[in-house]
Amino acid sequence: MANKDRNKTILLELGKLPENNQCADCGAPDPDWASYKLGLFVCLNCSGMHRNLSNISRVKSIRLDFWDDELVKFMKTNGNATGRAIYEKAVPAFYYRPQQEDCAVLREQWIRAKYERMEFTGETKYPPLAYTTGFYEGMLWKKGKGQFQRRKFVLSEKEFTLAYYNKEDLSKGPKALISIKDVNVTFQPEKIGHAHGLQITYQEDSHTRSIFVYHESGEEIVNWFNAIRAARFAYLKTAYPTGSDKELRTRITRNYLKEGYMEKTGPMQKETFKKRWFILDSQDRKLLYFKSQLDAEELGVVFIGTETNGYSVSECIPKRTRGNRWRCGVTVETPDRQFVFMCEQEREQREWVEALRQVISKPMQPQDYTTEANIRGKS
Repeated sequence: MANKDRNKTILLELGKLPENNQCADCGAPDPDWASYKLGLFVCLNCSGMHRNLSNISRVKSIRLDFWDDELVKFMKTNGNATGRAIYEKAVPAFYYRPQQEDCAVLREQWIRAKYERMEFTGETKYPPLAYTTGFYEGMLWKKGKGQFQRRKFVLSEKEFTLAYYNKEDLSKGPKALISIKDVNVTFQPEKIGHAHGLQITYQEDSHTRSIFVYHESGEEIVNWFNAIRAARFAYLKTAYPTGSDKELRTRITRNYLKEGYMEKTGPMQKETFKKRWFILDSQDRKLLYFKSQLDAEELGVVFIGTETNGYSVSECIPKRTRGNRWRCGVTVETPDRQFVFMCEQEREQREWVEALRQVISKPMQPQDYTTEANIRGKS
């Protein structure tokens, strides 16, 4: 018993070291599981994914399970820093490193890429074609009118384009040719209704459009995600040649700060409130709204500037909306208009106000003034 308690104490102290106090795979704080074959400290969620790699990784709880002296010695001589030096030695600058809040398929494929496929050791004989050749093509399920249909997608880093075709015969030309310049890609499993659901957003004729796709294979959809990121990174290196990899990495793709339904009235604030799906894009400082969450094109957009430029957000007094119901709301003031949005619950109201204030508090960048002028010019 004394030996068991001693080893538990050693493991807990090892887990508190700066190099081990975050999960080796998703960065979650205070991991209390460990892979005793790889010598890594991991969180509960990631430990479950390691169990699926039983020929490569075996896990134990550092608090609840028995650890013999040899395993404890192995953990002492390894640890997360040693693991990163081996398994993350050659991660490309554009490759997305999942965090604890990211969806399961991203975290699982990151773990498989590192330990099963050994993609980042710098010794891969056949590196993945998806993000190493500048060209990628394949079939994805794309949402059409009412259902998902198989469509051919072709990504060209050389042309900075993403195209999709209604037929596998490419000679008939693409249904859409999308410039990588304004593309964003983000996983949306809940919204799309598939664990591998991906939303691709781009600009067309000053409007924001979205494509919703998925693939049956988790590896394939994550390959597409990182292939698009690779093309975006190559474009940014061309557009901003003096930018460092660290600076450009934050602009490759992004998750939206907040999404959800609110009710919106018209410009005179006398029209009937209608339910709309809203997306807050903090990078582009846009509050977009759609008829439904899987609509291809936005109905409208509100630019979110800074307080010094005449923008503010506040909780508004509850108002009566459709069906004679009272709703709490959010008021967004811009230099030339006031927008009122109604929420179902006070919690949603607080979350929207907090998210909008977060955007308002950020200084505007030079490109933001162009975006502001374009949006205000349309309204």
